[in-house]
Amino acid sequence: MTARHAPDSRPLVLKFGGSAFADLDGYHRVARYAVRRRAEAKRPLVVVVSAMSGTTDRLQRTLDALAADPPARAAAMLLTAGETVSVALLAAALDAAGAPGCPLPAAATGLIAEGPGDRAELVSASPETLSGALADCPIAVVPGGQAVDAAGRTVMLGRNSSDLSAVATAATLGADTCELFSDVPGVCTADPYLVPEARTLTRISYEGVRRMSRHGARVVHEGAVDWAERAGVRLLCRPFPWSGAPEGGTAVGTGPAAAAVVVHKDSDVWSFRSGRERRSVGGRLRAEGLTVTEFDTADAACLAVPAGARGTARYVRTARLLDGLCLVTTLGADGRAEHVVVPRPEAAAEARRRHLLLYPDTADTSGTSGAPGPAGPAPVKIRSAHSDVLVGPPPAPAQVPVPAPAPTRRSDGPGPSR
Repeated sequence: MTARHAPDSRPLVLKFGGSAFADLDGYHRVARYAVRRRAEAKRPLVVVVSAMSGTTDRLQRTLDALAADPPARAAAMLLTAGETVSVALLAAALDAAGAPGCPLPAAATGLIAEGPGDRAELVSASPETLSGALADCPIAVVPGGQAVDAAGRTVMLGRNSSDLSAVATAATLGADTCELFSDVPGVCTADPYLVPEARTLTRISYEGVRRMSRHGARVVHEGAVDWAERAGVRLLCRPFPWSGAPEGGTAVGTGPAAAAVVVHKDSDVWSFRSGRERRSVGGRLRAEGLTVTEFDTADAACLAVPAGARGTARYVRTARLLDGLCLVTTLGADGRAEHVVVPRPEAAAEARRRHLLLYPDTADTSGTSGAPGPAGPAPVKIRSAHSDVLVGPPPAPAQVPVPAPAPTRRSDGPGPSR
């Protein structure tokens, strides 16, 4: 069900990724921006927040250290804690800015999901509870990537799913636009952290960005694109802090597809005895809510699977892990995909080489080889210094004990030891 609002009263929906909260002052920056946007638009505002950068990874590592295959409900309870912390901190920052925000739990979002607790599928959205909250408080702060199941339990919509909950919220509230803020300039033709020459697209079609996401690019969550297209919600992918320049960022909706290069840097590559076995395992993993990529090499049927995903081990028992290898995918604007496996340390260089083939005008023309010029310093992904707030700092590396020196015998009087 979609809420009915007059065009000038439809809520604004803004989503902020974890990079916006790399330090505690990030909450103040987001709060000031949210207050300004609401004052300019004179409309209710829903702010969807992710966990502080690095927090969910830290929680996942802690869980992995405790259990190889923890129950999905336990994983969901732990891994959703980071977004809950962000909701509380942003609400506090809004109050300090003189604009009280209403912190809401997953149960107040109206988002309903089913399936495994740590990667459930969003199946419906209802506006009543959230609309009621906005009537009492003009700024609502909600956790990204969360919903509730039929029993009312909080579930996680998978990793990197704040986009999905933000877009579903925009759709159910009748918003025509959902703004997604992250640490990259928009939808790019490659990961700018690996390929400095990557272009930022000014616009791209729903199908174009969905195909990039389906092949492993961390652009916009594939489910978010589906919800946006069905509801006619335009997506604006922007960096934060946002200068407000009209030409910045990427508009997702109507537009062309785009060629791109994807490095599956967070996936393991598994080799199977046959294509049939690979397809069977791939289907089961997709049913578990995982994004996997099937491809063939010259001598093997392979599958790229998110590294460390809960439950993967029981499906790939008959496969062989190609340790140290990384999948790089080239997506043509015509829809074709070409896959190559390279040693992991060479993945960034291979991505730059392939990107140059797609976009020759990004080459450094000062040389004569036609290869990409030397990469400048790549942007550094920031991890919050507070990402260990829930579990404490990582353990220090084990120290090898050093034998104590033997006791030294000294003479009774002055002089060298004997």
